[in-house]
Amino acid sequence: MIQEIMSRLSPRHATQMDILSKDWNCAFNTLPALEFDEKTFGSKDDDGHDTFLEYIDRYITRRHELNLSIDSMSLFIFSRGNKLNPIVPKWIDIASSLNLRRLSLGRIVNYPDRRWYMQICPDLVSDTISVLRVSHLSMEGVKTRLPRLEELVLHRVEKSDEFSNKLMLSCPALRRVELIDCSNSKDLLICGPKLETFEASGMSDKGNLSISTSAPNLVSFSYTSNFSMAYLYEELSALQVHGSRNLRELALDLRMVEIRTIRKTVSQLHLLETLRLKGRPSTERIRVTHKNLKHLALTGFNYLIRVKTQTPNLVSFQYDGPNILVIGPRDSTTLANARLEVDFGVRNKRRSYLKAAKFLRYFGHCDSLTLICKEVKALVLPEEIKSEMLPPLQNVKHLRLQILCNTPEDIDTSSRLTESLRWMSPNLETLVVSS
Repeated sequence: MIQEIMSRLSPRHATQMDILSKDWNCAFNTLPALEFDEKTFGSKDDDGHDTFLEYIDRYITRRHELNLSIDSMSLFIFSRGNKLNPIVPKWIDIASSLNLRRLSLGRIVNYPDRRWYMQICPDLVSDTISVLRVSHLSMEGVKTRLPRLEELVLHRVEKSDEFSNKLMLSCPALRRVELIDCSNSKDLLICGPKLETFEASGMSDKGNLSISTSAPNLVSFSYTSNFSMAYLYEELSALQVHGSRNLRELALDLRMVEIRTIRKTVSQLHLLETLRLKGRPSTERIRVTHKNLKHLALTGFNYLIRVKTQTPNLVSFQYDGPNILVIGPRDSTTLANARLEVDFGVRNKRRSYLKAAKFLRYFGHCDSLTLICKEVKALVLPEEIKSEMLPPLQNVKHLRLQILCNTPEDIDTSSRLTESLRWMSPNLETLVVSS
């Protein structure tokens, strides 16, 4: 019974109770994942932290003596990172000998201070680690040797482009790289014989950005900015993708990459199927041309008014912005579903109704259509407007309308909205209206 109870304790609780120094800690052979953080011992003084580290060291050493496997290790203990640099490599070495596969290193933000960039990540040497996650640490000058690493995630990590490039070059098994809120990325080389996915989000680089790819198996590439930083959209960028001609999915941010650069990049990627673009405030017009493109998403375009497409094989379309677009030509006969987040408000009554109907007509051949909006008045078409046009959503079978504002609507308005939607979609099979 005691062994059953012990096997259900988390490592941090077992460590606090000093159970692991007992001979019967073999009860933990069913818990190969080690998770420790600085909150295990609430004291922020040095004595409390040292005691905490002694417990972890005792735990890992004891598992080694009993030859108990360690599949995963998570250490969020780096508020006093410099003190850990000599001992953490020892723990990684011991855990690697016990078949360590997943390693997470970092510190709890604001515990006890905000100076995450002052703490140095320890050297990372292991022949077994396949997944590495590092957060809120500096990796400048860190020695790495991870020949079996397949997935790398860096969150709020301070590093140079030279370090990033060397790290990717030294990991021949790397398949996925994710950067979150990282700095110092200007001349970035994305490389690796097996690399399939590269994703960078919340990037905050000020200055010209140059990215080159040399990853023949790269399938998905994404690079987006921290939208709160307004100056980014004034910076031009260079993107060389000649080393990744098999790219299928591309996501870029117009605040970081100039539209001409995007058009040039897209024209080089003949196998591209998915394009996601995040807008910058000043963009009013955009043109997308690609004969094999199947999925197009335009998000964050606050002033976009016109979209020109030459995408004959487009299957899905997504757009969010306050304006009803002028979009065309309607050259795709395969467009099956669309998701539109736009306000259908009424300013000039007749013009607003006609503009909304013309916009929706582009998606009239979709099988499924989702509308998300705050204003829906332009969707309640008067009889005189209906008499001047054909239903714009002729082939839509599944229509979903989500109203974001919970404004009180009388029963008459609600029924007229439903009636108008059914008139616009004469072949409708399912209609869902929610708020």
